[in-house]
Amino acid sequence: MLSIQKKFIKVALALGFLFILFFPIYANAQEQSIQHQIRESQSGETVKLRKGEYKESIVIDKPIHLVGDENVTLIQKGSNPTITINSNNVKIENFNIKHLDTGSKSPAIFINGDNNYLKNIQIDTNSYGIQLDEANYNILSYLNISGDENELIKNRQHGIDLWKSHYNIIHDTTIDHVQDGIYIERSNEIKVYNNTVYQSRYGYHLMFTNNTILEENESYENISGMMIMGTDGTIVKHNILKYNQENVQSLGLLLFDTVNSTITENNIVNNRIGVFIEDASNNKLALNNVQGNYIGIQFKGAENNNIFNNSFVANVVQGQAKESSHNNTNQNYWGDHFGLDITGDKISNLTYKVDPFFLNITNEYPPFQLLFQSPGMVFLEQLIHTPVEQQLIDQSPLMENPLISSNNQSINQVPILLFCISLLIVSILIIYLGVKSNEKI
Repeated sequence: MLSIQKKFIKVALALGFLFILFFPIYANAQEQSIQHQIRESQSGETVKLRKGEYKESIVIDKPIHLVGDENVTLIQKGSNPTITINSNNVKIENFNIKHLDTGSKSPAIFINGDNNYLKNIQIDTNSYGIQLDEANYNILSYLNISGDENELIKNRQHGIDLWKSHYNIIHDTTIDHVQDGIYIERSNEIKVYNNTVYQSRYGYHLMFTNNTILEENESYENISGMMIMGTDGTIVKHNILKYNQENVQSLGLLLFDTVNSTITENNIVNNRIGVFIEDASNNKLALNNVQGNYIGIQFKGAENNNIFNNSFVANVVQGQAKESSHNNTNQNYWGDHFGLDITGDKISNLTYKVDPFFLNITNEYPPFQLLFQSPGMVFLEQLIHTPVEQQLIDQSPLMENPLISSNNQSINQVPILLFCISLLIVSILIIYLGVKSNEKI
């Protein structure tokens, strides 16, 4: 009997040990469900995620702070958004999202709430990165959103998509291989700054927005850098739009049906078309560097725009105007203009005319592009004049580049001046010594 009791005690102890051993594993399994932790949390509480992979799609419906680290990965489960935010004052940061269901058109993160904050999130997606739907006063920062580089651009979705969402801020975010990097439609008072978009369709795409600010962003190797359409009061400042050449109609910057925009101090370089202004009016473009594009600036159906103090250098065709009128294009710097300043006011007394003859003839006969600046092409350009209404005219072109300070220009001219003086002195010495030699003979 005693031996039976001892055996029973041993079995009980073993079972107790196993219970104690495995109970924490059960608790950890509960903790590894993010949705469970959200349900158990209180409003305003911080939910810290342990490192690991979580295969689930979650819904946040209360104001909490969800935080992980670089070792936390949330993997989409099903066709719903990986994260849905249906609350205000939610903060999520520091983890990775893999939203790779090929049959899903849902975004990795869907936001329908106000005053939410997203930071330090890496998103790999076959669909949208982040969608805001009637969501206001949100901040999206320090994000990385990557689409499927093997997918055709037309089949991709946007990196960040805003619909009727106002007063949002997007900054310090990198987006690649999507359709449009940042797409904003019918949303007002949006600030977009310090972002980079590359290898996508359009870097930044505005549709029917008011008072949007695009500042210190970069867009490169896209079909087009910035597409600004149907907007009022847009500010575009200190952006870099470069190497957007993926299509015959690639653009650095498009202003279409846009009014009252201010475009200043941007670098628009090495694009198919630098700036295209179409059906747009009352916009100001100043102090922009438009360089190395096939076409520098092009107008179509544009009226009453003010283009001044810009630098147009090394563009194959500096500009063209079609069906456009009352645009002020005076006092710009043109790299190929040989000016004459009689009065010393740093403004040329010779008018500069941008004749798009080469553009017109190569549009009709593309192989003629090989003859750029050849003597025959120059002769034809002088012989066959483009209609005046297609010419872009600067009545008072600048003698100096406004983007280079006068001090720098003076400094740059000093070596040239010294070289010329040296040549003059050497020439005088040669002549003098030659005369002396002849006298001796």
